[in-house]
Amino acid sequence: MIIRTKKKKKTVRRVITLIVFTVVILASYLCGRFMPRSIADNYSREIFPLLASFPQRISALTDISITEFTVLILGSLALPLLVVWIVFLIKKSLTWGVKEFLYKSIRNVLAVSMAVLILFEMFHGINYRRTPARTLLGLGTDQLTLDDYCETFEWAYRGMLKARAELKENENGVSVMSTDFEGISEHASKIVDSFCASYGIAPYVSHARAKSVRLSHYWSWTNIVGLYNPIYGEANINTDYLDSTELPVTVCHELCHAKGFANETDCNLVAALACVTSDRADFRYCGYYTIFVNLLTVIQYNIKTFGFEYDTHLEDEAIIPVAIDVQASYEYWRSIDKEVKAFEERTGINITKQALAANDKYLQSNGEKEGEKTYNVPQNEYVDFYLKFFSQRGGKNA
Repeated sequence: MIIRTKKKKKTVRRVITLIVFTVVILASYLCGRFMPRSIADNYSREIFPLLASFPQRISALTDISITEFTVLILGSLALPLLVVWIVFLIKKSLTWGVKEFLYKSIRNVLAVSMAVLILFEMFHGINYRRTPARTLLGLGTDQLTLDDYCETFEWAYRGMLKARAELKENENGVSVMSTDFEGISEHASKIVDSFCASYGIAPYVSHARAKSVRLSHYWSWTNIVGLYNPIYGEANINTDYLDSTELPVTVCHELCHAKGFANETDCNLVAALACVTSDRADFRYCGYYTIFVNLLTVIQYNIKTFGFEYDTHLEDEAIIPVAIDVQASYEYWRSIDKEVKAFEERTGINITKQALAANDKYLQSNGEKEGEKTYNVPQNEYVDFYLKFFSQRGGKNA
């Protein structure tokens, strides 16, 4: 009777343990999805900087991507550990203790999952609920005319050409970054901090460090050029091709996550605007180019749909250096697409499609209903920013 009672108590304790872990995991997930905006704002402003600074400072001690190192280690151990687990499971089922073994396995998986999810929510997930940066900047609310779009388009065009003229070129006439990646990383961190403080959207200083991924070439197969790991507090950057039309905005985007902006639209918006305000020509070039291309789609739509007559400057001789940069980027990604297709022919797996689909689901699971589309910045937000801060009508930086 005593033995049976002890077994019952032990079973009840185990069931309660599994239930508690499961409830905490569910509560953590739901907390991050349904937290009131006012609480999320206070958290991102007062608590997040204090908590996030610890992993960011630790990660910043080395230029090695701890994220990449972890993925390589876990990836290499995953299959051997699975085999060992199966062997033990078979051994236990043939002798005794299989229930004990399964319980401990499930308990450990739940415990690790719980810890990772709580850390993720603390360092990133809750920030999805905060007031968007575009709202803090007061963008996307004004009634805009086509003339406003055209004026902003011309501003971006002039800024892009002026910055491009200051850049050095390689033997093929393609613009190159002014410094190595370490210099790029340091400057990106500085201008993101400066922009956020100047416009009052995140005044604290981030301690995150952007890091080059050693296996960047194979990362290109995923078509993902940057990844922020909130648990380690590091921005991981694909540096296989240092594209001056994309790299500065990419680095700033990932560092925006470290400032507490989880939403991808916010990060792309702030990254481009921070680059525009930089004192480095290569960063300004990338920022203006991003806005130019974004607004170009609106102008072309109006030309095609309504017969609007407007010079998009695509035939200008002055834009040829930019076209050379764009072509070089296109050639790089075309070579990556060929490698991906060759791999798919051998294995039946398209790495690019799988990675983008996984990223889409990840974003949706965090409340970003549009998934990958959240990377797109509405054109009116760039126009609003120009009119409020750079135009002759009211811009403090005019």
